[in-house]
Amino acid sequence: MNMELMKQSQIRCKRRAYERQTERAKEKYLYIENSNLIRFSNRCGSHINCFRFSLSENREHIIKKLDICIELKQLNHEFITEAIFVNNSRADVVDLTTGEIYEILCSESEENFEEKIKNYPKDFRVIKIRVKNI
Repeated sequence: MNMELMKQSQIRCKRRAYERQTERAKEKYLYIENSNLIRFSNRCGSHINCFRFSLSENREHIIKKLDICIELKQLNHEFITEAIFVNNSRADVVDLTTGEIYEILCSESEENFEEKIKNYPKDFRVIKIRVKNI
């Protein structure tokens, strides 16, 4: 009876290992697919997981972008801030691990936002985050 339990345990362990390996392969494939939609010069070297901002941006916008990047880093996700896509459109934060774009709205109107996301690659899911402009 003990041998049968050991066999079943080994089978469960092998199944879990296979499932983990398959999940990792899917994540890596998604990461590669997502990063290929971003301009090469923007995704090479030290730009991945690097927080970038401009002083022309609103303070609340910068802080919210930093909060998002910290959360993504804590989740072990790969991200790019101020990502430039191959069609020259630009997003605030792109999560390469999940294929999500975080667009932070401070002073932007809904119409401008809707126009902007029309140029984003269709493979990404856009998450709109509204912050108050003080």
